[in-house]
Amino acid sequence: MVKAKNGPLPSSAERISDLIGAVYDCVLEPDKWQATIDAIRTELNFCYAILGVYPLPTGSVLLGVASGIDPAWLVRLPAYGDDIVETWGGDERISQFPLEEPIVQSQAVTDVALRASRFFTEWVRPQGVMDAVAIGLERNSRMVSTLSFGRHDQAGAVTDIELAGLRLIAPHIRRALAISQALEIQTIKASQFTATLEAFSVGVVIVDEDATVIHTNAAAQAMLEASDPIFVRAGRIGIPAAAATLKSAIMQAARNETELGKRGGVGIPAPRRDGAPCIVHVFPLRRRESRFDLVPRAAAALFIADAATPPQLPADALALLYGLTPAETRVFEMIVAGGTQSDIAQKLGLAVSTIKTHLLRVFEKAGCKRQADLVRLASSLSVPTRANLEATDLLPIRES
Repeated sequence: MVKAKNGPLPSSAERISDLIGAVYDCVLEPDKWQATIDAIRTELNFCYAILGVYPLPTGSVLLGVASGIDPAWLVRLPAYGDDIVETWGGDERISQFPLEEPIVQSQAVTDVALRASRFFTEWVRPQGVMDAVAIGLERNSRMVSTLSFGRHDQAGAVTDIELAGLRLIAPHIRRALAISQALEIQTIKASQFTATLEAFSVGVVIVDEDATVIHTNAAAQAMLEASDPIFVRAGRIGIPAAAATLKSAIMQAARNETELGKRGGVGIPAPRRDGAPCIVHVFPLRRRESRFDLVPRAAAALFIADAATPPQLPADALALLYGLTPAETRVFEMIVAGGTQSDIAQKLGLAVSTIKTHLLRVFEKAGCKRQADLVRLASSLSVPTRANLEATDLLPIRES
């Protein structure tokens, strides 16, 4: 077990930006995940980190990265799979945890539950680990992905500094993994970037900062010819369901890819005319152009793929409109349903202060002052159809 340094380590915006850039590099070069997770763990002062991607329904490991764990301890970890789930409260409770939100074990799990856990008493404590942080990155019918960190006794308690860093980085890891899954997690050689894209069944469109189309693969070209679910007007790419959101994401990818995380790591809904759910993932290219055969003005690659689940209104539509993160969306849903901040904190495994912070951001982004205003917003949207999503795109999008 790699012991962390004493106390919290403040991370500069530049360093976080570099780590986010490294995450996106892993999409094109998956063998970089090990070094990237190592770097994130070290920067945020954790003693171990584990990234796992499990396609469903098989549950086999599609991508697994372990950092800072002695091989002798790592080989014992799979034996505690069921106990780990029970330690965190079981499948039902874990499903309540918002995606991309760091859940601190000492806040979410009681001391009684920890003492009763074989995983904690036999694997965690003997290594000097005092706490852990778990982040759900994806949880749908096709894939489950998680990222977890351990905190050593010598590093002291997990602080808001580390949690803030994880909240900045997690959405980008989620987006990178979603794109990687669409590309079947394979290395794309620098000299064969555009040629390799032709082989993918998902649609790929390369655009500049103004959303002007530079290149499309065959799958995307077929979508454009049918104008379903994407289209081109005056040379610029668009999607009927969320044109303004797509334009904003492309601009963020071009100017500062770190900003892409402010709305979370989920893709942009782009339902087909027949209602079949599709999603658009925006992948920033500016920091990668020197190593790949891209024209200098290439800003982003758009990956258009079938979605695992259709959008759920009203929460998903409001998240799209106002740039809510998954945690903010979850708090919004539970507040509208009549939950108190303390009840929500208990169910989500978060501190009450964290719930309050998320709620204040929901109010700010949605332009609301009272809980009743959120209820009215929720009731303004109903059936998840393409027409509903197109209508929401006519409303102004508030920048986060």
